[in-house]
Amino acid sequence: MEKIRSEAIVKSGLLFILINFLLAIFNIIVGIISNSLAIASDATHSLIDSISGFLVIISEKLAGHKKFNSRRNQIERFTTVIIALIIVATGLELLILSIKNIFDPEEVDYSAPVMIVLIASLLVKYGLALYLKKTGKKINSQVVMASGAETMNDCWISIAVLISAIVYLIWQINIESYVSILISVVIIKIGLEFIFPHALKHHHHHFDADHDHGVKS
Repeated sequence: MEKIRSEAIVKSGLLFILINFLLAIFNIIVGIISNSLAIASDATHSLIDSISGFLVIISEKLAGHKKFNSRRNQIERFTTVIIALIIVATGLELLILSIKNIFDPEEVDYSAPVMIVLIASLLVKYGLALYLKKTGKKINSQVVMASGAETMNDCWISIAVLISAIVYLIWQINIESYVSILISVVIIKIGLEFIFPHALKHHHHHFDADHDHGVKS
């Protein structure tokens, strides 16, 4: 049973790295072609997310080693906190950039290629987030669930950009910074809930809200 759980964690980590790395390369190419700040930023987040995937695999390999097996819970907890700190850092970075952008707005570029890439990235990340969440619950792994939450955060960032793009295209009003501030606060909150487990139960309820019926193990 322990071997199956370990293999599932490593598989999740590898999938997490692969998808985020491919998304980053794809977004960098399209970001350069379209000169889109939103897509370039998304590419950076995907590369950062790849690091979390490596953390998942390293922690599992360490925990599975005879020397560290008795400390499995501590190793998984430590890795979860590291990923949660990355989540909080992502939220803070988005918050700072959003506030800066209110006072010094960037030229927005919501062309068709930008919209297509944002929607495609969102769908891929959403599928990955649901897979990680389902796997994390099934094998009872906080590390995998934290990776799922991190991926879902990227979905929220993409949704914020899409909402802003639609509003801009219809009314020529740029609300990206204000929507991003709200999203950044949600991201920081999610990260803190993983660091402070007493608030985790509430987060799980929030994370499961729309799709729990489809992912029960």
